[in-house]
Amino acid sequence: MVSALDSTRLVSAQYALKNLRTSDDSSQDTQSSSAASILSSYGLDSSSASLLSNNALSGLLDTLSSQSDTSDETEATGADVTSASFMSMLKKQLQDAAAAEGESGKAHDMLAALEAGTLTISDPTQGVSIAAWDVDDPDEVDTDSKTGKAIDVSGWSDFLDAHLERGADAAFVKENGSYVDQTNDSNAYFGLIGQNYYYLSWPQAAAK
Repeated sequence: MVSALDSTRLVSAQYALKNLRTSDDSSQDTQSSSAASILSSYGLDSSSASLLSNNALSGLLDTLSSQSDTSDETEATGADVTSASFMSMLKKQLQDAAAAEGESGKAHDMLAALEAGTLTISDPTQGVSIAAWDVDDPDEVDTDSKTGKAIDVSGWSDFLDAHLERGADAAFVKENGSYVDQTNDSNAYFGLIGQNYYYLSWPQAAAK
């Protein structure tokens, strides 16, 4: 259920998103700053430094805006996260993002976790979570799909509030560039994979 405060924020988000998408060169910086402020009010990163985050601003505003129309109901839309085609798309996107990052970064970490079998993808809007697998692994060459784990169906706002750790300032905590999943202390990322939104988590690196 969307609260009165969330409704106010969502209206603002929709307005900012509209301005952001229709801005001309002379006003883009001001409007982008306004939209980034709304994004920050949700405790989320408005950075556009990598291919994995450069769609986060308009993408997340889309997600938040859509919640004002769905209330407690959730539409089952999006790609089949349990399919080999999804895993192939995911790996390609991570490889592109890792190449843009350089020698290290969040995309590198997620790509390594995918190849190690420790990257988990969750989609609460469809009530499914699954461990990613490397489609290029010889042992997975004949794998078309795998069975995911059923999770509670919920909207993104409730899911992120339940999973992402917040600091004293109410903003979501980030460590080494990634959010922290408070349910298991893993690293976390929320954003676009292909055309849809997913929550990715993977183990934190052991302290040296």
